[in-house]
Amino acid sequence: MSEPGPGPADRVTLRFADRAALRAHAASGAASGVLARTVEVLLDADPGPLGFVPRPEWPPLRRYRAHRTDDGWRVVVRLGGHVEVAEVLAELGRYAVRPVLDVTEPRPGLTLDDRVFNAEGFGPADGPVAEVAAAEPSERLVADLRAHAGARVSAATAPAVVAALAMAGVPLVGEAPAGLDPALRDQVAAPVDLADPLAREEHSVLLRRAALDAHGPARRQPSVSIVLATKRPDMLDHALRQVAKQRGVDRLELVLAPHGFDPDPAAAQQRAGVPTTVLPQPPEAAFGDVLTSASRAAAGELVLKMDDDDWYGPDFVADLLRARAWSGADVVGTPAEQHYLAPLDLTVTRGHRAEAWTRFVAGGTILLSRDLLREVGWWRQVRRYVDAQLLAAVHAAGGTVYRTSGLGYLLRRNASGHTWEVDLEELLDPARVQQRWEGFRPSRLLSCAPEERPGGA
Repeated sequence: MSEPGPGPADRVTLRFADRAALRAHAASGAASGVLARTVEVLLDADPGPLGFVPRPEWPPLRRYRAHRTDDGWRVVVRLGGHVEVAEVLAELGRYAVRPVLDVTEPRPGLTLDDRVFNAEGFGPADGPVAEVAAAEPSERLVADLRAHAGARVSAATAPAVVAALAMAGVPLVGEAPAGLDPALRDQVAAPVDLADPLAREEHSVLLRRAALDAHGPARRQPSVSIVLATKRPDMLDHALRQVAKQRGVDRLELVLAPHGFDPDPAAAQQRAGVPTTVLPQPPEAAFGDVLTSASRAAAGELVLKMDDDDWYGPDFVADLLRARAWSGADVVGTPAEQHYLAPLDLTVTRGHRAEAWTRFVAGGTILLSRDLLREVGWWRQVRRYVDAQLLAAVHAAGGTVYRTSGLGYLLRRNASGHTWEVDLEELLDPARVQQRWEGFRPSRLLSCAPEERPGGA
């Protein structure tokens, strides 16, 4: 990277490895006091189109150009007068990633930029385990390793490289160096069969959790209200157990909307293990109206819709919050990656694409702010397809939807009784099924106790 000289200049050119290096340089203030009319930034990585909005107090913007080069991207900002180079870099760094939704707090020790190093783009393996020889973390390194089954590190690997790759969900094996959080070092060393797609993704999720919590920015965690509507008294214990399992969430409450029956509020709160509001709904109410009543009563900054018959891992809510924090998405959810087909006593993994921007997430996993929910008119007054209609409303309003890993969620399919009806044979289409097992075979990330399993065994 070339550093600008002292005094006003017509043009200053700086080169960075990637967005992380650009944002770190801007935050350091290294270019403070240096003035230029034109700022040229060269990025060795390819982050895609870079946006830029000049500050109103600056001289007029004469030219802004961003285009791909053979090695990455070139960005040119030319203004009608001199401005501080540090200010231009700060604005470029701000628009190089999506907006931060929650306040970032200082964290001691090794801290990396999760707006750059995160799981977006994680996918199936198409190459062998690669050896890691890089001295510094970079977007290009992550991109080069994405398609590999995993990456092997050693005690000599730079700690920042290991932390960045783990935050990005690259499946790591080997020995992690000193200078990293012990939980992350233990996870790197954990045995894993990277040839098994499910085991590989489970290992990836555990790595990113450990790395983000220890070496990503510390952010204020918003409060969450789970809204849970049920018209099946026989599923109430199961549903409350899924809420009680949740961990790693500072402020969590449940708004329970029993549809046509009236459970005891004190008993419900005791079983849920979190502050609980019970709002009985008349049996003739539309499903959308039931959800709206529950959401209006929610006190949390965020609203999470959970379903009464599905299974949720203990880190399900915390994982959604992690993905929301670094993605800046308006809605975060998961795919219906795993299904338990109850009539057939069969578990399938469908291979849905995760860690991607999308238009749809599973209805029992939708997390969004209560403010956004209110702005789009709450839940639609319908009995079916209420989830799809909410997501359509978010898109129509210009909102974004991010789909994170679905291994902390398992959808139960009975013969009937769902608001989303689909033939079981369609769910077994070989073109859509990645893996299948006889019986109940959840991901280990669900941590199902014996009493949660079908039949309670």
